[in-house]
Formats: sequence, structure tokens, C-alpha cells
Amino acid sequence: MHWADVLASHLEEERKQVIATGITPSGPIHIGNMREVLTADAVYRAAKDRGLDAEFIYIADDFDHLRKVYPFLPETYEQYVGMPLSEIPCPCGKHKSYADHYLSSFLHSLKELGINPKVYRASKLYKENKYREYIHTALEKTDEIREIIEKVSKRSLSKNWIPFNILCQKCGRLTTAKPVLYEYPYVEYTCECGFEGEVDIRKGGVGKLPWRIDWPARWKMLGVTFEPFGKDHAASGGSWDTGKIIAEKIFDYKPPHNVVYEFIQLKGKGAMHSSKGTAVSAEEMLNMTPPEVLRFMIMKNKPSKHIDFDPGFGLLDLVDEYDEEERVYFGAEEEKKGMKDLRRTYELSQPYNVPSELPVQVPYKHLATVAQIAGNWEDIKTVLKRTGQIP
Repeated sequence: MHWADVLASHLEEERKQVIATGITPSGPIHIGNMREVLTADAVYRAAKDRGLDAEFIYIADDFDHLRKVYPFLPETYEQYVGMPLSEIPCPCGKHKSYADHYLSSFLHSLKELGINPKVYRASKLYKENKYREYIHTALEKTDEIREIIEKVSKRSLSKNWIPFNILCQKCGRLTTAKPVLYEYPYVEYTCECGFEGEVDIRKGGVGKLPWRIDWPARWKMLGVTFEPFGKDHAASGGSWDTGKIIAEKIFDYKPPHNVVYEFIQLKGKGAMHSSKGTAVSAEEMLNMTPPEVLRFMIMKNKPSKHIDFDPGFGLLDLVDEYDEEERVYFGAEEEKKGMKDLRRTYELSQPYNVPSELPVQVPYKHLATVAQIAGNWEDIKTVLKRTGQIP
């Protein structure tokens, strides 16, 4: 049985299944990030195939703050460090915000890959006050949350720590305001920028929950029943370990089913990081190869297996492997040893519908050679017709 079907088999038939994924649009969203979304999409499809009432959602964490000036940003962005991504200007000037700049190409890539989740923006959820009851609950149970985090993560929190990051009303940063006093519904604070003020937590957009509390709060708010996450969150004492306890003890919610996925390594450079310039974006990948091949790379590997991605010859081999499995699927070749869950892998690799017959195949290495020689699409087609590769 394919890994996606195994995971879907654990979901209860009695309730609606909400399969969630979330990524912070702090930079170009790469294919390492895409593993999370494709893993969730595979489980969503498997759940639907089982006849379950299922919904697939994507949360854009655009209310997270800019952590630093990344190598791909101009030094002028130093002034925005600590501010929510949704409130920072677009780097190219063509989008509403910094977050939208990176989200737009990512959401376009999702459509190419046949992924159509309901999109939530964290900034909108906070500004529309969807988090109100969870912020109130968290602040009322500050001592309990502190005890959970300190016990599980083995780290100490400051004496005046509260489970709420205040958005300074003057400088607009989430990272520099320090709470002085909390008496419902007001939090008094001082900021490193010199401003002193207070926020009313009954109003939307005045701050946000820290990640370790935000995550379990959104599980309950959105009814999440399944979510994949990277091994960094699954580390001992990490956000999953604290999140599942906070979900049950603070928000009275059963933690979702989950699967931990390994990172995609860029061959010779280690795990992909946009901030370090060691990544291939989803958009770049889709400019190099059809969407079904990117899906295939994820579907053929269990989430627990790390993937070494080689954008050179390794990519050519990946396309050849996909073409071979496609021929076997349609009976044009015999199945070889090691082709595990071939039929299901091929079906889940399709962005939309499974083809009714074997598509025309042109060996990718041959196509790459022809493209270098011919130069334009019309000449490429002429050469391929002459060599009998296409009708």
C-alpha cells in the first residue's frame, strides 16, 4: 500500500478531515518546502479516494516577522527587521507586500502542480480577530503554558514572559515590545524604540501568539486533523512536543494525526535554505521539468526518506525514471523489480487526471540536446518530427 493511503487509513470516518500545511513566505519558496505541501496533498487525495469528507488548507504565515536581511535582499531592508511580512514593502514594487511577493509565484506553482487548497493568511486571521478567544485563553493560562514549555523544552522563560508578542504601535515590530502588566483586556508594554503604551487584546491585529502556542491554537480554530511537518519541529523538546500538550491541556483539542518528513538536500550543498542561496525554487523546478515529475519525486519516496536533489544529470535520470514507470503503467513495458506501489505512485504524480493512454514520450536527454541546438520551439518540433520522436 502506498504511504499516502496508509496515512489516510488512520483518519476517522465519523468526522470531517481537515488536512493542513503552512509555510512562512520569508523568501523564495523552494522544493524542500514543497515536500510538505505535496505530502499533504497526497494524503488529501487518498482520503477523498476512501470516501472521506476532507478539506485541504494552506496557511500562509505572513504575520511572522522578518528575521534578518537575507542575502537576496538589499541592505535597506534592515529597517524592516522584526516587522510582520505582511506589513513590509514588496521587493519588486509589484505586489501589496513582501509576503505577497513570494506567495504569488508559489501559489501559481501550486496550480501547475494540481494543488488547490483553501488558502488562509495568518495576517488576515489575526486582523479579523479569529484568534481572539485563543489569545485570551493563553494569557489567562500563562503560568500553565510557561510550565509546559520550560518542562518540555528544557529552557527558561523570562520572569515577565507572556504567551503573546505585542505589535508596537509606533515602530510596528513584533520583537521589541516587552510586557509590563497584563490585566484583561489590556497589556501594558514598553518598546526598545522608546514607546510606552497598551494594547486591547479584544481588538484584532495588535499582536500574535508565539509559534509554540499559535500552532496548537490554529489546530482547534481550523479543525485540523492531519498535518505533515519537518523533522526540525519533531526534535525532542521541539514545537510538536509542546504543541500537542498545549492543544490538549490549554485548548482542549486532540492533536492532529501527522507525519514527519525528511528534508530535501541539494546535492553537494546540504539541506535547502533560501536564506543561504542553497535552494531551487518551485518555480525554477517547473521551468526545467513537467509538474508530474516534481510530484513523482515526492510520491515515490516515503516522507521519512531524505531526498538528494541533483539539478544536473540527476534531474535527467529522474525524468527517465518517470517515463519508464509511465510505460509500465500503460503496459508498454514489463514491471521491474523494485518498482514498489508503481500504479498508485503514478496516479498520485498526476497534477490532474490520469491520462487515458500512454502520452507521447521524448527522452529528456535527447530533448535537452535538441533544445541547445535548435534554439526555438518551432525548430525543436521540426527536429523531433524528423527523428520520429513526435508525430
